Amino acid sequence: MEQARSTDDVLAELREIAANDGTWGFGRAFTYVFDGPDLGDLTAEAMRLFAGSNGLDPTAFPSFVRFENDLVAFARTILHGDDEIVGSVTSGGTESIILATKAARDALRATGVDGRLNMVVPITGHAAFHKAAAYLDLDIRTTAVDEGFRAIPDAIEGSIDERTALVVASAPSYTHGVVDPVADIGAIAKGAGRWLHVDACVGGMVLPFIDDSPSFDFSIDAVDSMSMDLHKYGYTPKGASLVLYRNAALRSHQFFATAGWTGYPVANATVQSTRSAASLAAAWAAVSHLGPAGYRALAADSMRATTELLGVIRANEALELVTEPDSPLVAVTSADVFGHAQAMKKRGWMVGVTPSFAHSPAHMHLTITAAHLPLVGELSNDLVETAPTESASGSILGGMDLRDIDPSMIGVLLDSLDLDRDRALVDAAIDSLDPDARAAVISAFLQHLYR
Repeated sequence: MEQARSTDDVLAELREIAANDGTWGFGRAFTYVFDGPDLGDLTAEAMRLFAGSNGLDPTAFPSFVRFENDLVAFARTILHGDDEIVGSVTSGGTESIILATKAARDALRATGVDGRLNMVVPITGHAAFHKAAAYLDLDIRTTAVDEGFRAIPDAIEGSIDERTALVVASAPSYTHGVVDPVADIGAIAKGAGRWLHVDACVGGMVLPFIDDSPSFDFSIDAVDSMSMDLHKYGYTPKGASLVLYRNAALRSHQFFATAGWTGYPVANATVQSTRSAASLAAAWAAVSHLGPAGYRALAADSMRATTELLGVIRANEALELVTEPDSPLVAVTSADVFGHAQAMKKRGWMVGVTPSFAHSPAHMHLTITAAHLPLVGELSNDLVETAPTESASGSILGGMDLRDIDPSMIGVLLDSLDLDRDRALVDAAIDSLDPDARAAVISAFLQHLYR
């Protein structure tokens, strides 16, 4: 990037770069991407119209206020909230979770509780809570889950003390697609005077439209805050999530304001100061276009595809369902799940593999969207035909333990491999490590990747 180039030249290279990312056809991915209705023209135009807006000062760009208030009102309705429910649009679920954690922390501090605070999170709680704890200097107390991977209320109760700022429940947990017993956890949290946050990042835009979904939202009095992503089952472009609060008094702890410098007074609702309205406008456009009826139809398609896939998994001895899900998120394993995922990739499917942890085995994670309904027959056939009958043998490390390698060399080692060819062996090697060692390996590789 040392000299100026023509528009045509730059666009041509952008298309080449995009082609490297876009190798997964519509409905062929089960992670990172939520394919559904074709909203490309609508959302692209919305992004174009508002890309130059700056949320640093919503009085200068009132579009921010309009879009956010409308999206919060939509969420309030589908999550059984009253007129007191307030919220903010954020860049994603992690930011929503960090903000809710900050609000809960500062609310507890405002009561005069000092010292090091903590948060209580089931082991199935999203990694974003661990990130929030690290960023906000909180201890994180993880609690056990049952055989179906739902949080155990008694374990949560035993972990709460006077310095607990936040108790977490998932609706559903991303890993297994099951909804925690929110009402039972809420009764415990409320009895102890603790803040209860429900992480509905993945489920907030689909569970409300599935008949007989477990109760999880503001209809439960003990729920103080919720997070829900619009860019998952809301089918909006990436960069749109909501964090919601029972009332404005709770949300007030989320905000940041200062006039303690030589420049203009700063007041921010979210982590970001300057932010574009592009993804916000696109989310507003998508939600306005689809509405509750559209989302109900999309949820029905997702669940039909999920039900058909679950039937195939249950009927095949080479496949094992990790647990029965409450949502269109499926965890399935096999004798060699890493090799299985690699074989599925060769057939054109992007399948994520989740490592083993506690009593959760290594498994393929399938997030089923509306786009998968017309493909579920082909998906089921490929899943069965590529299922291994024996566990894998061999290692890319030749008996070397990753824990014996200098961390500075881990990235070099992984970079020397062909990840297309060796990905299954790499994942299996990482799965053999304890969680701390896994994190060190991944962190070292990430640092090596960005030069």
